[in-house]
Amino acid sequence: MKKLEISYKDLKPCDVLVAGGGSAGVAAAVSAARSGAKTILIEKSTFLGGMATGALVTPMMKNALCIEGATPSLLTKGIFAEVCDRLVKAGGGARFKDGNPGWFNPEIYKIVLDDICTEAGVKLMFDNQIIGVYCNKPILEAAYILNKAGCFSISGKQFIDCSGDGDLIALSGAGYEEGSAGARQAMSLRFMMSNVDLETFGKWLSENDKTDDSPVYKLDNGDILLSSAFTYERDWTLKPFFDDALKNGDLEKEDAAYFQIFSVPGSPGLMAFNCPRITPEDKTLNPLNNEDTSWVLTHGRQMIKRISNFTKKYLPGFKNAYLSQIAPHIGIRESRRLKGQYVLTAEDILNAKKFDDGIASSNWPIDIHPSKIGEKGQLRHPPKGDFYDIPLRSLLPKENEVKNLIVAGRCLSATFEAQGSARIQPNCFAMGEAAGLLAGKRIVN
Repeated sequence: MKKLEISYKDLKPCDVLVAGGGSAGVAAAVSAARSGAKTILIEKSTFLGGMATGALVTPMMKNALCIEGATPSLLTKGIFAEVCDRLVKAGGGARFKDGNPGWFNPEIYKIVLDDICTEAGVKLMFDNQIIGVYCNKPILEAAYILNKAGCFSISGKQFIDCSGDGDLIALSGAGYEEGSAGARQAMSLRFMMSNVDLETFGKWLSENDKTDDSPVYKLDNGDILLSSAFTYERDWTLKPFFDDALKNGDLEKEDAAYFQIFSVPGSPGLMAFNCPRITPEDKTLNPLNNEDTSWVLTHGRQMIKRISNFTKKYLPGFKNAYLSQIAPHIGIRESRRLKGQYVLTAEDILNAKKFDDGIASSNWPIDIHPSKIGEKGQLRHPPKGDFYDIPLRSLLPKENEVKNLIVAGRCLSATFEAQGSARIQPNCFAMGEAAGLLAGKRIVN
């Protein structure tokens, strides 16, 4: 058998190497490249977008101050706002009246992200997996990468971990933690259904569901934007339909525990599902354990089969709908988290704490999805009309660890609860942009 060899000379060195092409990774790579740094973005998939495109997380979630009588004020601008504008112009994005600018078609989103990266001069390397690093502590010198051509290495001056799972954090030996006292956030496997009669379903939803979670309105181009969400413990218009399906054996308890749907801009008749949420009774699943994630994929697809059949039988507007896409990636809410120079806490969020080195502002609540069926989640908000900051120090390993590594995205330095707020896409964009700017500044200086 031929021995696999690793060479340090396979590729030319770069100034900034970004691991992961999700929201944080795109923003980091673009901002670093725009600062003049030679930037390479390594992505394990064949497209950019991370959870947004690979896991079909089609709304970026609202991050705006909404004061009664005033126009909503967006808390995330910069590259995030630029991407949202491009999505709308490309016919794959829309803005809600409540300040949420991030509803999008994930396929168009892939193209938009390609464009913004290539225009900035980012070198994109798809279908590549980082499998190791060379770290001459406290300096990270190179990353080992595997693709169909074999193993090779890329050396760099600055490294930014936007992998979501903190791959560079773990490989370089920087401190990190996972979960909280055995607790985890639930994983999901999202899907889409086509040929939904949105006129019929939207009319029914408007007449029956009076909660704030179910807005329905038409855009000027005729698109219908709607969403709806509930957990089974809560009274809701759809609950009797779920009760009937459970009694008739069309759904199982886990299927009915959580239900969330969104229409897709620029795609008439297409509905995105932020479910099923995988919450077994007998174990806590680990997104870093391949046995667990393999089980999630097969189990989740069985749940999708039941839920999609349920919609056709019980929900107005779904009679002629069909299952058109299952996400290629599992929706992972949290895994590794950096133990950095500052650990963002739940108290920081609930007290709307500001920092001198704040690089992202948010009022998204602490949003914890329980990992086991029957457990209750969390939804705790910052003070009304206020927001908290994410400090730059939460992106930096401790000073005695790795000096040229920056972290951005859901693997930031935060407690389990605080990460449940910071993990949304607008915040990841802001963190990534700040990480790229810092890396570029370090190169220039």
